[in-house]
Amino acid sequence: MAKRIAFGFLWLFIGISALVFMNTWLFLVFAMFLCFTATYELNRSSGLKNKPIMILSLIASALFPVYYEYGNYLQKIEGLNLKTEYLIVVYILLLCFLMLHNHKETKFSQVAFVIVSSLCVPFSFTRLMYFRDIAEYYPDKGYTNAHGMFLILLILFSACMTDTFAYFVGSALGKHKLCPEISPKKTIEGAIGGVIGCVIGNVGLYAVYNNFIFDNPVNNYIPIVIASVILSVVGMCGDLTASLIKRNYGIKDFGNLIPGHGGIMDRFDSIVFVTIAFYAVFNIFEVSI
Repeated sequence: MAKRIAFGFLWLFIGISALVFMNTWLFLVFAMFLCFTATYELNRSSGLKNKPIMILSLIASALFPVYYEYGNYLQKIEGLNLKTEYLIVVYILLLCFLMLHNHKETKFSQVAFVIVSSLCVPFSFTRLMYFRDIAEYYPDKGYTNAHGMFLILLILFSACMTDTFAYFVGSALGKHKLCPEISPKKTIEGAIGGVIGCVIGNVGLYAVYNNFIFDNPVNNYIPIVIASVILSVVGMCGDLTASLIKRNYGIKDFGNLIPGHGGIMDRFDSIVFVTIAFYAVFNIFEVSI
């Protein structure tokens, strides 16, 4: 337990440091590390033994944040049309062709899993960079760097507050199992507590920013409450999905990078889903905060 707590605080310090330096190259390095490590953990969990596929997927995932940061320069190269969708198509084709190497031990299901792990997971992490730069994407709405930090914290709060409240409420009041075959300890009462805790945490966060940090507060709490409910449910479903993946592959944790906690994906599984969901909700409804 002592080791679990110590490493928990260590990674909390690392996470806070990354947020403090989110407008520097250190944040890019941190994002590359998360993408690389998470993809490696997922690929390894599937039993992938095809080294060329593993290497290519790790390179692609690590370069995903770099492409987000500097990809606009590629668009300016004359004679080339390096749109994102074209690069993704080429990448998927290369992965399929690399199945020919060690084809006796390489299953298509593993390659499909690699495609998801090396594209969806890095896409999620780079959305944090997108929200960091929200002022550049919506200059007409008066967003500032403070809004970028708030949106990132909203994502992290949605995942962490849901997990925390679900655990404590479930431990104290849980009687009805939520998904006993996937995660025996999760209860319906805990899930409800997680949603309520997420709403309370996010509303409190918004109140602090609205009253003390934002230059032009909007006092638009309803979208925050609605988004909190959605993100809380998505976070729990993401956590259950990760648990199901581990059960399918017969593993307890995705990795052991964080002693007592597992790997990067064991700590960031719900955040991956919450980030993608919030990116979709935010852009579909173009919510003003």
